[in-house]
Amino acid sequence: MVPEDVKEGHFAVFAVKGKEPKRFVIKLESLNNPAFLNLLEQAKEEYGFQQKGALEVPCRPEDLHKILENRREKSRTSATCNNTNSNILTLIEGY
Repeated sequence: MVPEDVKEGHFAVFAVKGKEPKRFVIKLESLNNPAFLNLLEQAKEEYGFQQKGALEVPCRPEDLHKILENRREKSRTSATCNNTNSNILTLIEGY
């Protein structure tokens, strides 16, 4: 079952390093981000394909946020040229 806050075209990820894991709801277009793909590769190496439950990436929440914000800033620059707006992530606190 997909949680209500995970809309079509999005997926949830937990950044699990650091004091407290945080949950992010991310657009599928983030799968084009080389830095995010690197995190997925690290997750595969650390957790394997046997990982149960939510997708976890081995980084601190603030680092994942920076990776996604960098992508978002690039999208905003493109969006300004195209007169559209794109939000890449939604941070859900307390998960």
